[in-house]
Amino acid sequence: MIFDFDKIKFGKRIKELRVAQGLSQDDLCNKVEGLEPSYLSKIETGKYAPALPTFFKIINALETNPDNFFDYKHLVTEKELDSALLHEYKELPLKKKRILYRYIQILKEYN
Repeated sequence: MIFDFDKIKFGKRIKELRVAQGLSQDDLCNKVEGLEPSYLSKIETGKYAPALPTFFKIINALETNPDNFFDYKHLVTEKELDSALLHEYKELPLKKKRILYRYIQILKEYN
């Protein structure tokens, strides 16, 4: 079973993978024997964590593996990302800061 402090991230990750594949909760439950939509909803909201056999059934149905599933890098908050970017920016030499500034301007043009 997953520790309490991971349940919310765990549930968000299941939902993220499910939605990315265009699956509803019912669709995923149809692919996982014994998984009920009400239980899946509680997993996705962080109220419950599935037993290990159920976890493996879910990730198999989502066509992923444990290494990919537990990659939480994409869950960084905007504030954390801003802080990390600012830190990295401050470490750059002036020439690279100018290049980065131009890239940002280009990105903004195509937004």
